[in-house]
Amino acid sequence: MGLIVLSTILSIILGSCVWLVIGDKFPLNEEQKWPVANNIFIYAVCLLVPVYLVIFFTF
Repeated sequence: MGLIVLSTILSIILGSCVWLVIGDKFPLNEEQKWPVANNIFIYAVCLLVPVYLVIFFTF
């Protein structure tokens, strides 16, 4: 359970960092972009599995 919580928190933090670097990109190929919170959520969801796997195989 702790592994899931830790990976979720880290993916939210890394999603925020990715948003700072990349910016608002979603939805792609549209002029009107989603709010900041939606973009950070998409980045965090994309990073959830890789962060979980890195933590799982490291520890």
